[in-house]
Amino acid sequence: MAEVLAPVTSVTQPPDVPGQDKKYVYFHSGSEATYREVSDKPSSSFTAIPTVDLAGLDSGSLEARQRIAREISDACRRCGFFYIKNHGVPEDVIRQTFALLRRFFALDHDAKMEAHAQKNPAIRGYEPMLETNLDPRTKGDIKEAFTMGDCYLEPEQDYTGKTGEPGPPPHVTQPQNIWPSAAPWWREGLYAYYAHVLPLALKLVRVFALGFGLDENALDSMFRFPITGMRPLHYPPTPGASASTEEEEGNVGLGAHSDFSWLTLVLQDDVPALEVLNQDGHWVDAPPVPGTFVCNVGQYLERQSNGRYPATVHRVLNKTGRERYSLPFFLTPGPEVDLEVLPMMRSTWGTCISVASSPARTKHPTSIKYRDVPQEQWSYSMLLS
Repeated sequence: MAEVLAPVTSVTQPPDVPGQDKKYVYFHSGSEATYREVSDKPSSSFTAIPTVDLAGLDSGSLEARQRIAREISDACRRCGFFYIKNHGVPEDVIRQTFALLRRFFALDHDAKMEAHAQKNPAIRGYEPMLETNLDPRTKGDIKEAFTMGDCYLEPEQDYTGKTGEPGPPPHVTQPQNIWPSAAPWWREGLYAYYAHVLPLALKLVRVFALGFGLDENALDSMFRFPITGMRPLHYPPTPGASASTEEEEGNVGLGAHSDFSWLTLVLQDDVPALEVLNQDGHWVDAPPVPGTFVCNVGQYLERQSNGRYPATVHRVLNKTGRERYSLPFFLTPGPEVDLEVLPMMRSTWGTCISVASSPARTKHPTSIKYRDVPQEQWSYSMLLS
């Protein structure tokens, strides 16, 4: 068991925050730290993370895939987070992956530091405890991590086979990932997991296309050779369950932020620590659920959906007194993709009026007539026919 780190008690509010008698939560969403007021009167914000059953995704039934698309679309609109079950990644692969993470992070410091991220221009590799700091009020994120991602040159990623290109772009002369020489099994094991999670993420891209009202292959070209990231994480035990609020806020494993991705799929072990920020400024638990991934919208998908799918803020706060391991996988369109708002997500004043008018009037004939039409397909003409 790792040593429990001492609490941080010197957290202060930035001096430019208005209304010092009010309570705020702080987070990164983009490049700047910002804050949200905590409401004492909860509204209709989400209080739990929904679960979507992917059973039927590979059945050949378009109706089953459309059902999944509707459920994911609804979850993304309401909270930007959802669990998926019956996802198809074998349980033994997941079990072996967590064993791999425990083995790697148990290596001595020098062995891990050989692949330090500061040695790599792509910011890939190992990051020791407190190296990142998403909450400027703390001494740093209480976790260690390793990052690997898309690479034109590593044979495991088969750039030519996926793109049909004869070779990588001419300016690419060295691999983008860095690996510790003392642990060749680390690269092998991570790629064994990568071979399962990338296909799953690409299946979800097609589900999102259906949810947008598009042909399910409509977004495929954006992900021909996508930007990816895989980030094994190790969190030591920290004060929390018996700590003061100030101590707890200062001992965050990973500071509050929204993801700089299109979609994120997270594999959690059995230690609860993930928390999601709702619209009222309250933290909602996203505990481990056996047999699931927890997924969330990233900033690129938020942009593409014109903000209708929010990139919801979240953090990791390990209050259990136990070590925690997790493995997020980040999916983003290829670097050549010009990411614009999807046409069906663009709003006009007429669309806004129809969106505002119909939901509150469920008994009106117009609401009844169009109740099964996805909101992104609403238009002002619906109010005129």
